[in-house]
Amino acid sequence: MLDHAAKWDAAPDWGAAALDLKGVTVRSLDLPDLALVSGDLAVFGHVSGLDPQGAGALGTVQGDIYTVRLTRDRLLVVGPLPDRVKESWNEAGFAVTLTGGAEHVFELTGEGVTALLSRATTVDPANGGPAATVGFAGIPSVLYRHDPSGGLRLHVERGLAVYLWSWLKTVLEE
Repeated sequence: MLDHAAKWDAAPDWGAAALDLKGVTVRSLDLPDLALVSGDLAVFGHVSGLDPQGAGALGTVQGDIYTVRLTRDRLLVVGPLPDRVKESWNEAGFAVTLTGGAEHVFELTGEGVTALLSRATTVDPANGGPAATVGFAGIPSVLYRHDPSGGLRLHVERGLAVYLWSWLKTVLEE
């Protein structure tokens, strides 16, 4: 019998896992409050008080509650939703779906991040674009700056987190 599980690395202890190689530090973050907003984003912004535009690829966000643009009519809300916004369809013209358990989030910091980006994605670090959805290491991801100092946050589907961790470790050890 083939043991396909033996081909894959085991998941690290995400709470303690860190890479610190080639001027890049990678850590796993626990961001349990994530929500997908679809529909009329201008109305969502008016109702919620949150930015209806959201940060694009390599755009900068700050604070504990912020939005990231995924597509023309989709936003990712990071942080708890305001009380006046409920999960489900809202008659004002938008839908909200909680997605916290579906994504794994990594934080990338250090002077080597720009070199890493050149290996992982085709996004121009000087001109990221309007949507934060990018291909990173060959997988669909969401990438943005969390603070003006240049720290990046990278969201991937939870099932791809071990693959991405292995890819980052391999590339940073070369």
